[in-house]
Amino acid sequence: MSSDSIHLVLDFDGTLTTSSTLSLIYNIGHRLNPSCPSWQSISQAYVDDFNSMKTTSMVKPTTLLQALQRLESLRAIEYRSIARVEATKVFRGVNIEILHAAAEKALRDAELEMRDGWQKLVGMVMKGEGKVGVVSVGWSGDFIRSCLHASLERVRAAEQDSDWDGRVNLPLIDVRANNIIGGDEGKMDRYWRAATSDDKSQILTAEDKLRVMKDIVDMDDVKGSRPLVVYVGDSTTDLECLLHADVGICLRDEAASMTWEQRELQEILDQAGIDCRWVGSMDGGDLEMRPLRSIDGGVYHSQTWWARDFDEICQSLLFRN
Repeated sequence: MSSDSIHLVLDFDGTLTTSSTLSLIYNIGHRLNPSCPSWQSISQAYVDDFNSMKTTSMVKPTTLLQALQRLESLRAIEYRSIARVEATKVFRGVNIEILHAAAEKALRDAELEMRDGWQKLVGMVMKGEGKVGVVSVGWSGDFIRSCLHASLERVRAAEQDSDWDGRVNLPLIDVRANNIIGGDEGKMDRYWRAATSDDKSQILTAEDKLRVMKDIVDMDDVKGSRPLVVYVGDSTTDLECLLHADVGICLRDEAASMTWEQRELQEILDQAGIDCRWVGSMDGGDLEMRPLRSIDGGVYHSQTWWARDFDEICQSLLFRN
């Protein structure tokens, strides 16, 4: 199986980057509007809300169905968090130019780190005329695009002789995320142009990310008559995409330095009995006969993969001619 039959979809925070960007994005607005509440107070309000719900109604999931239900139950918490941020008007006056400059500065000052090798992976897929998408529950698609642009420019400057960087056509990377409108009110948009949390208007949960992934790549055709859909993620908000993609790859740091998001995802897969093997052990049969299985009333792939970095994915059977 070679890259000419691959459509690639990636998570952003923790996958393309090494950590969450929410605090960075919030502080972009806070620098413009310093009288607004600090990031610490906003994040503590989220933790308090989460702990309150956890105490009253959440139990540790022991099945895949329970895990998916728990993830979807977080929608109300995420929506209230967005509402709290909007109420502060912290993003008043924030525009694309400010976000772009902030992304460049964050990379330059090492406040933000992009994972090595993403450009090579994207370039290999684009060389084979495959689609590339990014799906995020984050707050700013414009910030994501700016990070990708700044990161690519830094690599191109350092590797003038690279034979893959010219294949990365940034405008063709389909970035789907919430966005900051800014203006006088400092609002964020509604991805599906709806008004309330009940009609699932923003990208907030694992279910939302799956809806977007299916919009980016056509997954309705029978496997074998369409490109192979590969999803790469690192946390529980990626769970639905990982289980519905033809090849779902969990990005994991070395065991001693795995993030809590990576560990939580690993725990859910283990409890659900979903096999997760190292991507370097993939063989032809895994791609041609990937098993579908009924789990807790839903049909999912019962095989996932893990990789330490993007280079391991590039060196896997997915890209071996």
